[in-house]
Amino acid sequence: MNQLDFLPEDLDTAIQHYRCCYTCLAKAEEALVADNLQLAEKRMEDFKRSLDALHWLKRRKEQKVELRAIIAALIDRGVDVEKVVMR
Repeated sequence: MNQLDFLPEDLDTAIQHYRCCYTCLAKAEEALVADNLQLAEKRMEDFKRSLDALHWLKRRKEQKVELRAIIAALIDRGVDVEKVVMR
């Protein structure tokens, strides 16, 4: 994933989740080395939550791009999109 995968308004949130993923992996590894499986599991749950959030943010951008393409196609076909939305 890179910054182009996210909407500009979601970029700060994506960066926070990316950092969380990185930190959680490191902390899970530390917990495993310390033979603390319970803590390692908790950190991996945190990792998974942030990873899921990153996937959701990426999908959000993909959906917005798809919607823009649909709107552009409708406009090209002469559909007054504003009238359709107002109904």
